Amino acid sequence: MVTVKERILGSLYGMAAGDSLGVPSSFMTPDYIEKTWGWIDTFYPAEKGHIYHDGLKAGEYTDDTEQALALMNSFIRNKKVVPLDVVTEILAWADRVKGKYASPLGPSTERALKAIRAGGSIEESGRYGNTNGSAMRISPVGIIHGLRDSSCGELVRDVYQTCMPTHNTTVCTSAAAAVAWGVALCVRGENDIETIIRETMRAADIGSQYGHPIVSPSISKRIGFIYELVKKAADPRKAMLEIYEYFGGGDLAADSIPVAIGLFALGKGDPKKVNEYCVNLGGDCDTNAAMAGAMAGAFSGVDAVPKEWKDTIKRVNHVNFEEYADNLLEMVPEWVVSAESQIRGYCSLAGQ
Repeated sequence: MVTVKERILGSLYGMAAGDSLGVPSSFMTPDYIEKTWGWIDTFYPAEKGHIYHDGLKAGEYTDDTEQALALMNSFIRNKKVVPLDVVTEILAWADRVKGKYASPLGPSTERALKAIRAGGSIEESGRYGNTNGSAMRISPVGIIHGLRDSSCGELVRDVYQTCMPTHNTTVCTSAAAAVAWGVALCVRGENDIETIIRETMRAADIGSQYGHPIVSPSISKRIGFIYELVKKAADPRKAMLEIYEYFGGGDLAADSIPVAIGLFALGKGDPKKVNEYCVNLGGDCDTNAAMAGAMAGAFSGVDAVPKEWKDTIKRVNHVNFEEYADNLLEMVPEWVVSAESQIRGYCSLAGQ
């Protein structure tokens, strides 16, 4: 029997391990990954000159995990989503890691934070976001609502509040809602993969009603497409190649999130398999693995995450996920869900 705390820890370690494993392979092609590392199942440093991760050591995680920790710091302090405080935490992190590696911020987040630093409104700063930054950091919202036994609608309102400053668009809210609801169901102990996938599609549809409308394909339909491909797969590696050929798995929300959720299904919720599939696929490997790993770790529990991975994450990053898990468990009974009236004050709901 997997306990609730083991699912929380599994989600945090699954996220961080996937993020760290994907450091060297991010934005590489499958052919390059295979020729250089064979099959990545342990930690490597970023290659010199890596476009984003140059300077990171083996086992160091990136902005995916760092921004999830920033969200948790804000949530534990406020016991609700306070968008301006979330931004303050992310800005403080960005200042701390300045110069640590080549590029700590994704394109949508960087653009929004520059606007905020220049005095721009957080209601407007994220209106052109189209990448996966809102979804990469969203797992704490999923953990909280999994513990609360919230409705999907309640979760999506809080998801939108975290997206708003940097990714205030329908596609980014849709993407983050899919990942967060997937994590929430796994934290609750849902053990049917198909149910989880169908529910991420439902959450994506609800999330697509929030934010500024921008041109994008449907997150929900793309998740469904990849899942049908996965269900027919006899060979996981052939399925990975087919997924890559259709979607690439790059940093656009509409490419990245369906791939991550599809690889969660391909690995049947086993965090070792899921993370390895993500970091060997190509594309935005660390972010895809962080999202899929957060779901898989919650699905299977912390003991399913390889001990070597957990030990390395703790040693290299000096992080105490056990303390975060305890703080989340203590805080959740006092959590205040964002009201619909707050949301309407911040976004242009799709269709209105």
